[in-house]
Amino acid sequence: MMPLLRWPLRVLGALAVLVLLALAVGWVATRGEYPLPRTVVDDPALPSATLNGVKLHVRTFGDPASPTVVVVHGGPGNDFRYLLPLAGLQDRYHVVFYDQRGSGLSERVPDSLLTLDAFYGELDAVVDRYGSGRPVRIVGHSWGAMLASGYAGRHPEKVARLVLAEPGMLTSETAKLLMAETHGMMPKPSLEVARLGARAFLQSLHVDGPDADARRDFFAATLMTAPFDGHPTAGYYCDRDLRTASLASWRFGARVAPALFSQAKGPDGTWSVDFVRGVERLRQKVLFLVGGCDTVLGEAMQRRHAAHFREAELAVIPGAGHTMFGEKPEESLAAVLRYFAEER
Repeated sequence: MMPLLRWPLRVLGALAVLVLLALAVGWVATRGEYPLPRTVVDDPALPSATLNGVKLHVRTFGDPASPTVVVVHGGPGNDFRYLLPLAGLQDRYHVVFYDQRGSGLSERVPDSLLTLDAFYGELDAVVDRYGSGRPVRIVGHSWGAMLASGYAGRHPEKVARLVLAEPGMLTSETAKLLMAETHGMMPKPSLEVARLGARAFLQSLHVDGPDADARRDFFAATLMTAPFDGHPTAGYYCDRDLRTASLASWRFGARVAPALFSQAKGPDGTWSVDFVRGVERLRQKVLFLVGGCDTVLGEAMQRRHAAHFREAELAVIPGAGHTMFGEKPEESLAAVLRYFAEER
């Protein structure tokens, strides 16, 4: 039997040597500097606030005496950099941006603190800190719109106006639709995806800090923003091209989405989400902002979401995809301002 085993063992040994050689060549070929910014924990120069025991990256614009607008970014795991065009509201409003826990330049926390209740509590702390005891206007985008919707259902008395810019999923029904359209938020397998993944992994090995999450954050952000065939979110953008998107960010928080998704997805693969509980208690009209190019989270999806609210308006931004605030900032801001001006 021993002679019969020698051939396959030799083949396996040769393959192992080839794999190790390829990794070594790839590691050398991807050598370089891949710096990631420090979070507020390590960079005291960053504007920050400690809320609910977590140090958050926070920036404000405008007069604190003006009505407050709280901006809630998407992801989960992104940061507010791509939403900074909303700082254009500062002539009339006090605009508050914050990176959510584990995201952007905010403190990285253990997975046990990345729960939906923790994110609701964090948003509530931002509202209380910067709202000066008055109801605030909230602008939420994508995952941030989901969080803002759920928060408004929990605390309708604290919300003066609510802008939901293309929430991804507000119910289990729309979660199922979204996952079907985006292949479960996973890229379609291909040689191109394998090549990009291998390169991003090898590059991540050269990331030298600034903290324990840096390599994982770099790897996730590199794959998420690469424009390749079969990208799960291609349908969000004009011509299905990520290069038309406005995806500027400081740093992605790679652990946030898996932590939250694991709480919403059952062992059988079904999704259980409810971000519309209590929204019928909102007495004011809600604005849904929609990118005209988005074929996944666009008008059809948002009409499903809007049906859960007592009164809702849809404003479509022509020529914009999912990241409408960066793609068409003037048109998007104008729609928000018109809606705010209707406040009763």
